[in-house]
Amino acid sequence: MYKNKYAGFITYFFIAFFTFTIMIFTTPSSVSASTDTVSATTALTAKTTKKVKAKETASKNAPTIETLPNGHAVIIQGEVTNQNIKWYRCKFTYNQKSVIGYIPQEHIKKVKRFVKTTGKVNNKVSSFVNVRKSASLNSTLTDRIKKGTTVTILSKKTVKKETWYQIQYSSSGKKKKGWILGTYITLTKTTTTANGNDEGLITKKAPMYLSANTKDQRNDTLNKDLNVRVYGSITVGNVKWYKINANGKTGYVKASYIDIIKDNFSEMLKKFPKSYQGAIKALHNKYPNWRFVAVNTKLDWKDVMKNESIVGKNTIQSNAPNFTNNALAPFSYLSTEPGAYNWKNDKYAVKDGVNWYSADSKVIAHYIDPRNFLTEDTIFQFETLAYDSSQKKNVVTKILSNTFMKGSYSVKDSKTNKTVSGNYNTAFMTAGKKAGASPYFLAARVKQEVGLNGSGSTSGTYKGYEGIYNFYNIGAFDSSTGHAVANGLLWAKGGNAKATTYGRPWTNPYKSIVGGAQYVSEQYIKVGQNTLYFQKFNVVNKSSLYAHQYMTNVQAPHSEGRTKKTAYQTLGVMSNPMIFFIPVYENMPEEPCKLPATKGNPNAYLKSITLKDDTGEKLSGLTPTFQYDVITGYELVVKNDVERVHVTASTVSKHATITSGTGVYELTPGKTKEISIQTLAGNGSKKTYTIKIKRQS
Repeated sequence: MYKNKYAGFITYFFIAFFTFTIMIFTTPSSVSASTDTVSATTALTAKTTKKVKAKETASKNAPTIETLPNGHAVIIQGEVTNQNIKWYRCKFTYNQKSVIGYIPQEHIKKVKRFVKTTGKVNNKVSSFVNVRKSASLNSTLTDRIKKGTTVTILSKKTVKKETWYQIQYSSSGKKKKGWILGTYITLTKTTTTANGNDEGLITKKAPMYLSANTKDQRNDTLNKDLNVRVYGSITVGNVKWYKINANGKTGYVKASYIDIIKDNFSEMLKKFPKSYQGAIKALHNKYPNWRFVAVNTKLDWKDVMKNESIVGKNTIQSNAPNFTNNALAPFSYLSTEPGAYNWKNDKYAVKDGVNWYSADSKVIAHYIDPRNFLTEDTIFQFETLAYDSSQKKNVVTKILSNTFMKGSYSVKDSKTNKTVSGNYNTAFMTAGKKAGASPYFLAARVKQEVGLNGSGSTSGTYKGYEGIYNFYNIGAFDSSTGHAVANGLLWAKGGNAKATTYGRPWTNPYKSIVGGAQYVSEQYIKVGQNTLYFQKFNVVNKSSLYAHQYMTNVQAPHSEGRTKKTAYQTLGVMSNPMIFFIPVYENMPEEPCKLPATKGNPNAYLKSITLKDDTGEKLSGLTPTFQYDVITGYELVVKNDVERVHVTASTVSKHATITSGTGVYELTPGKTKEISIQTLAGNGSKKTYTIKIKRQS
């Protein structure tokens, strides 16, 4: 199991994720264009009426994104008027890239989406029906077809209040066309055909081929719930295939493996429990271009919590146990389960770095519960991390702009002894395309792992591992055999077995960036862990549930999601089409799980109780023997000459105080004096110890 354990390099809420995966939907959005607002409208299929420039914003002076030829298909997502010119916000595919741009309304013609309708020659025909050249009884007779013949409806026309269908049918092995009176046709099926502007979801693990033929070479194997772009369909024999783009590749997949995403929000919403629906509705109203997919994990909530609450599996960063003011997470966020905390000495067990501790189960429940993050600030932890051909280098450049990777690298490869140089942004773009992973996600993941200024993992100068690089900190965790950086660089070198998978050894930055991307993609994205949430909480990869988790920081998806939202606002892409995979569990609590109240140290135990006489001599014989956490009631018998007892005590935790019970007490011969020592923990909890002291007669 590999996990992100080198968290000590980074403060978790400064993680900069910019996973910007553009998806295709047919629902519009309201976005900004120049200083005007785009009005949402029903998404319409359209085409250009002349060679025209698609602009970055609704302005003649805006940069040109692409120049489209006459008749190019687009989808209208909204409209805006700027300087008395009406513009359409259009989505289109050009050079196998998904693009959004603005085109003047006068150069766009709305067209109906292609609808394929089939029908049969019905029983109103005795045996044959006439097929004519045009929609008229006076038109030339071109053929006669039998009753029961299946036909494809190409178009419809009304002539003198009578309906005519233009049909296509097969005769003597040839396809023919013609017109038939509608009264002789019974429609049997109407389906919308994928037209290149559709999205699909892989419903089960599916092979992708170079052509619509299972005997052809396999192009890729696609995992369940992968989002793909559908360019069209073809039927070979009795098998329907879709031509798609997935993981940066184009190929063919049987239609039985793909669900075409329909533009039906109400149907989509029904797949979520009611406790999800209000928040999703609010997001949809504000961002109608967003798509939400319910991922039914079929896992019981109690089982998920039991497995994710194992000590050390989910950690949180805190300086509270070190008695510093910069507490990060308060004491109440830290687990006090055996193995996480020792009540006897008030010690929290460090699970990673210098200040990462096991998280409390209530904290874990809060961060696992998806309902807590259905807001525009945090929804992006559910965004898909797959590669999309529309992703651009300038976004990667922006992600890296405040890091040591903002420019280029030039190093001597420690294996070939040749100088290797290049730009970091290009390396991440190449890595994303090869691995089928978002280059934005990859760049941000490295930024998270090694920090803004890099680390020993990226310097190439770490002692004992000179010339070795590990940009993703894969295998970098503290152990009894070595420091996190050293363990990670050993892995990047190929380990003790000198493995060569993923292009190891990584003897220059390019090898590490590209090879590490392949590892992350194959180990996580391509096995269903295709969001930040699923990489942290493995509830989808059934072969290794709860165990195959990239990071231990329980807050990582939340904090990264918030940072992504800030990044998207800066880039001006919040309203762009995006898709979110949101998990659903069985038997969830009725209300979203809340974080525990912020409180101090929970330990109210006494460490010791000391009883002395007037001479300062310690009084012995306390019964039973003092046990801080088991017994709170004690007895002591003293001699007749002990007139007074001096009571002192100390607490296990420095955060606890003794509020009463210590001091000097007069003892009466033959009588029993009951003394109560009360403590107050840092979190407000209290504990009382009682001592009954009897002075002999």
